[in-house]
Amino acid sequence: MPTGSGRRANGIRATCQPGPGYAQATHLRVACDVPTHDWRSDLLASASGRYRTTLMSQYFAALFSRRPNDGWFRVSRFDITTVDIMTALAIFTMFLWAASPNDIWPLFALISSEVRTGEIWRLVTWPIAEQPGFFQLISIAFFWSFGQQIEGLFGRTKFLGWVLAIAVVPAVVITGLGALDPGLDIGEFGLSPIFLAGIWVYAATYPNVRWFDVIPLWAVAAVFTLLQLLQLGGNRATGGILFILLTVATALSVGRSLGFATAWPIPHVPIGSGSGSGGIRRRKRSKPTPPSRPKRGGAGQRVVEGPWRRDPETSAPRAVPPSGPTPEDQAEMDDLLDKISAVGMDSMSTAEKQRLNELSKRLRNR
Repeated sequence: MPTGSGRRANGIRATCQPGPGYAQATHLRVACDVPTHDWRSDLLASASGRYRTTLMSQYFAALFSRRPNDGWFRVSRFDITTVDIMTALAIFTMFLWAASPNDIWPLFALISSEVRTGEIWRLVTWPIAEQPGFFQLISIAFFWSFGQQIEGLFGRTKFLGWVLAIAVVPAVVITGLGALDPGLDIGEFGLSPIFLAGIWVYAATYPNVRWFDVIPLWAVAAVFTLLQLLQLGGNRATGGILFILLTVATALSVGRSLGFATAWPIPHVPIGSGSGSGGIRRRKRSKPTPPSRPKRGGAGQRVVEGPWRRDPETSAPRAVPPSGPTPEDQAEMDDLLDKISAVGMDSMSTAEKQRLNELSKRLRNR
């Protein structure tokens, strides 16, 4: 019987050849070796796909989860922060644009020529002026998510000052330059420049942080900035290019002045102290003085003086420092854990890991 191939058994291609143990069929006597499907590879591929999906779901759930930052006031059980207020106002201006796109909404945008006529509120309101659109909504969502990281890094007071600085300073400079050259006048609005500035400051504070554990955050900030500059360059918007560069420079300089963005040599005026390297508060510890060893006496002599003997009448008792954890230790531990939650364990320096281990042992032994 000739060897054949191409016959199908239950939809599976079979290779048939004669043999002593061939199967008895009603219409054909053949011995068919039907290749079976490897179910193990399917199971492994399915489990791997579900694992990647779970990781992505957990990543995005963590990305858009609410951080326990200190707010200015509470609504129900939520602390309302500066990021919350700016996000809510940006969404509100979308509806305001639909109601009055030519009369009321333009009053919030930064129009440098109008600022010179006395409408100085535009220096502050331009970040919250948003037009309705899908990409604008995505930009607001990412600002809310990433803005929480920045506000948690700065603290509510410093973050508010930082936002006001990067909103007002570039706007004032570009308004003054527009008085000298009307071609530099701009019309700017939206949270995108604030979001971009936040990425730069975060990257300058934690230079080892990677987006999706692959791309360095500073590279993401550089790409976003380059894309905006290319778009503005194509539109021949010289004022817009200067405004973006001024916004990034102001954000880095003010952030460094507040004690952050310490990874790069950034010109700044020291106006406050940050929370140490990488936003972690660190208190200086004095090195303990080793006790002096008593001198050994000669043969037949007895040591009668030493640090272990004191005259109770002439010597006051020493104050024994507490061996348990202090509130400063607990606060420093909380800051280290917040950093791990925000940017991962890999972003911590060797000194920070050693300090975390030391604090953990101290808190466990209390």
